[in-house]
Amino acid sequence: MADPIPTAEIISEDQTLWHTNRQPAGCPHCHRVYLVPTDYRGGTCPLCRLGTLEAQPAVVRRADPERVLPFKITRGDLGSIFQRFVAGVWIKPPEFNPEALLRNTRAVFWPLWLVDSDVTGGWQMEAGFDYQVESAKEVYSGGGWQSHKQIETRVRWEPRVGHIVTRVDNVVTPALEEHNNRMQMIGTYPLECGLDFDPALLGGAYLELPDLPPEAAWPLAQPDFDKAVAKICQQAAGAQHIREFISQAQFANQNWTEFFLPMYATHYTDDEGQPQVVIVNGISGAIQGPRLASRQRGNKIARITAAVAGGLFLLALIGLLLTAVFPPAALIGGLVGFLGIAAAILAIIIAIWPGQWNRAQTNPHIVKRP
Repeated sequence: MADPIPTAEIISEDQTLWHTNRQPAGCPHCHRVYLVPTDYRGGTCPLCRLGTLEAQPAVVRRADPERVLPFKITRGDLGSIFQRFVAGVWIKPPEFNPEALLRNTRAVFWPLWLVDSDVTGGWQMEAGFDYQVESAKEVYSGGGWQSHKQIETRVRWEPRVGHIVTRVDNVVTPALEEHNNRMQMIGTYPLECGLDFDPALLGGAYLELPDLPPEAAWPLAQPDFDKAVAKICQQAAGAQHIREFISQAQFANQNWTEFFLPMYATHYTDDEGQPQVVIVNGISGAIQGPRLASRQRGNKIARITAAVAGGLFLLALIGLLLTAVFPPAALIGGLVGFLGIAAAILAIIIAIWPGQWNRAQTNPHIVKRP
């Protein structure tokens, strides 16, 4: 069983941890800290793609993590996932393609806490009980009035107070400041499928270390404990609904479980040379990240298309000038002129579309730390 309160200590940069070949390394740009195989130091940070991972001490729990959720999505599955991801973008940056995304992919395990605690204290609430009321509705039909029976469900509210002594287990609690953003990006995980921590399950993946220690994460856990206690009290009262729940609970004998979740991180480079990070849920394959079009390529294609339109207009003008000596040239010139107008309109669309597409991209993305 894990220590009730996880104790952390400073691990030097040359120490391995958790019976693995991994040592601490940090990104000087985004300040994320990982455990990585020693030969991976000097590589690019997988989650900002701007900093180089450098050996550094880290504040870590020396005790082994308790749980890990192994990857279900393999690298072989990623090609089709990336293909679907890029398919909807018309004019893409050169590196925004499945091959580049797969080449840049790095496997990462990221952390959360599961917290157990004894809960003792008083509570009060309004309990709602469903009951049914029978009434009749008169409807004029077929030349006369007919009565139709109606059953309406209503809620009766009654005050309830009590005292609770229980234990609440496995309350999911952030271990990272960006936990909510991360979950919003790639969705939930089947935590019940987690396995006991085993270094053999890690493969070559990085381990992202918590930046919220238990003392900082506990205030984030308390609202979920309150929800769990409210549900227990609701069930004890036999109520279908509750409101105005107030608890004076005390918490003791906390047990913190460190749980690592799988994801893939990759990136492509946009027009300005900035990396755009994309992440994939290692279980469901859900993918999220910026899907940017290329204004530079759009402008280049638009200029070529505009040049084609100009050439068509010139041919149309020549056709009109030849009408006197070759009457069918008027018809040909008109057709070529119509094609020129179409090409000019297409050039405008190509020039404008990337910017409009990019402004519409409001999907969540990896937090960019300074």
